Amino acid sequence: MDIFHDNPMFQGVRQMLGAFARSEVRSIAPIHDRDETMPWELMKKAQMFGLTQTALIDAQKGIPGAGIPKDEGGDEPDNKKPRKNGRMSVVGAEELALSGSGLAAAPVARMGTAEQIDEFRNALTGLDDEGRVKVAAMALSEPATGSDISELSTSAREDGDYFVINGSKQWITNGKSASTYVVWAQTNPELGRAGVRGFIVNRGTPGLIPGKKETKLGIRASETAQVHFEDCRVHKDMMLGIKADASAAAGLSDTKKMLDSTRPVVAAQAVGIARAAFEFLEERVKSGEPLYGKPLAAHQHIAFGLAEMEMEIQASRMLVHKAAWMADHRMDNVKFASISKAHAARTAQWVTTRAMALLGEEALEPGHPVEKWYRDAKIYDIFEGTGQIQRRIIAKSLLGINAT
Repeated sequence: MDIFHDNPMFQGVRQMLGAFARSEVRSIAPIHDRDETMPWELMKKAQMFGLTQTALIDAQKGIPGAGIPKDEGGDEPDNKKPRKNGRMSVVGAEELALSGSGLAAAPVARMGTAEQIDEFRNALTGLDDEGRVKVAAMALSEPATGSDISELSTSAREDGDYFVINGSKQWITNGKSASTYVVWAQTNPELGRAGVRGFIVNRGTPGLIPGKKETKLGIRASETAQVHFEDCRVHKDMMLGIKADASAAAGLSDTKKMLDSTRPVVAAQAVGIARAAFEFLEERVKSGEPLYGKPLAAHQHIAFGLAEMEMEIQASRMLVHKAAWMADHRMDNVKFASISKAHAARTAQWVTTRAMALLGEEALEPGHPVEKWYRDAKIYDIFEGTGQIQRRIIAKSLLGINAT
């Protein structure tokens, strides 16, 4: 199986984005982490590399990522031909985890009509009123639901040609600054999960109120905020999945299928964090710096520590690429999407923790890159489904039932 990135196209993307990360990102990351600010100017530069906010939509497929080329075969992709978008996405995400609109774009690309896709793309064209790159937000999580997204309390009441949305969302990436939102709400409680639908809601729509920006432990350069909806009227043409029968389980179930595509990309970001910490430590060990009169590399506990890190990083990367490969070949990747996400999140936390311990007191200094990666790693066990949710999905795939 071609699950690895030895393809020349993948290698080219990896080298290009890796160079961009080293030259443009590494030097400013501590500043934005300290100030908790979005790297707006960096995002403008990233567009030159194809990392636009509409890259996923423009690729014509519901496979998440940024800077990915359109599937081969012209304007209309061949649905029988394996894609490369998923694998391209995880290669790029490992090198450069730059906050963007991929998560919000995924359901639009997967479920949207041509008109809805145009609406979403137009909302992200150009710059906003403050001269910043326009971004989108996926408004799914809520204060009281946590990982149980089937219990959404945000409602969408039908009123003629409109739906009236009421409720609050929390922990929303780009929630305060987004130019457009994909909002998930319950349209009919009697339908349960099948009643949950997504709506495209543009900034400035009366009743859409960006809320408080959160202060976080890690990924502090990524904006996370509350979003509130108070009698927010959205035309029914902006409801995703409107071509499906309203009684069919096409609402939340389709959202979960979308997460099976986005989870490998998130997992790839976790692999990138682990790799960054590992490479920092590896370079230090190779420098010949002494410890108790011997080079660092001559100490077995340090050498074995690096060996263990390499083992876990390589295993996580292989799982990520398998999940992406399966998605590209239109195979059911539910189990491997969850395995890759859970394994990579654990790897990122373990590697950064171990690197902190081996580096000693220097890594405790604020602004130290490993200290930052240590803080960043934790979120990967939480968002896009917690580690417990991933294990529940894996267990159900093995046993056929949900354990309680």
